[in-house]
Amino acid sequence: MAQEVDSNGHMNVQFYTTKYDMASGQFMAQLGIDFAQMKAEQKGFAYVEMNIRYIKEVLEDDPIHIETKVVACSRKVVTIFHTLKHSLTGEVASTAEAKWVVLDKVARRADLLDDKTRQQLENMIES
Repeated sequence: MAQEVDSNGHMNVQFYTTKYDMASGQFMAQLGIDFAQMKAEQKGFAYVEMNIRYIKEVLEDDPIHIETKVVACSRKVVTIFHTLKHSLTGEVASTAEAKWVVLDKVARRADLLDDKTRQQLENMIES
């Protein structure tokens, strides 16, 4: 993680975005999203909004992990909430709320989520 640390001795802000993006990809893979099929259909996921809160510094070599949950899902927009935690202490270092859409790469606009994926995501929303 040394290359992610800035002159202040903590993880630089650009790497939070990278880590949250990677966590989103892992989350979608765990859902069973067929990325090859999406590519064949010229579709993909795109962020339309991300709000990051920096709560506690992440220092070089801090073991961290990200927990992800679905907070809302409509026909076009999925809202997820990431929590970046110190893996040994459980302390929350950062949170991010992100909204994604399915992007039609030909029309260059948001498309509808397929019913199976939308239902699966809706079932994950905590009440």
